[in-house]
Amino acid sequence: MAIDPAIQGLCALALALILGASGALKLRDLELFEGSLANYQLAPRWLETPLAYLFPILECVVAIGLLIGSARTIASTASLALLAIFTGAIAINLVRGRVDIDCGCFGPALRQKLSGSLLCRNLFLMLVATIVILPQTARALGALDIATIVMGAATLVILYASANVAIGNAPKMRAIEMM
Repeated sequence: MAIDPAIQGLCALALALILGASGALKLRDLELFEGSLANYQLAPRWLETPLAYLFPILECVVAIGLLIGSARTIASTASLALLAIFTGAIAINLVRGRVDIDCGCFGPALRQKLSGSLLCRNLFLMLVATIVILPQTARALGALDIATIVMGAATLVILYASANVAIGNAPKMRAIEMM
């Protein structure tokens, strides 16, 4: 199965923007992100600080790699690995019944409790990363394609951000409805 290069470029740019923003926001407040990691109770205490630095740096490096054609496949594969780690950590804590902890996904910008919705969101991102890995058709990109990539990626990022806000506000909305 070959993917049109415009679709692949759109997915790569959107994923780069999402991962880059996530990494940058975590780097803005590493102490808060380290606390989020500690709340997952999955890594030994001595490893929490190095991981708090490593994960956002990797997210930013992967984001840059997604923008470089020759590095795109490796970067997308790395993004799949990161997303699998994050998704696994969320799933383990959901199974443990630990839903009242902040996912730490966007540092201080967006506090979200763990939920099945976060798993679905991450699975969507993994699908986007998989599209970037697939072989592409041999077709040159034109100016309209570039505009489509940029506008389409912007639209995906806005939809992603909107979904994140909805996921973050869902518990508050349920509480209001019960009043």
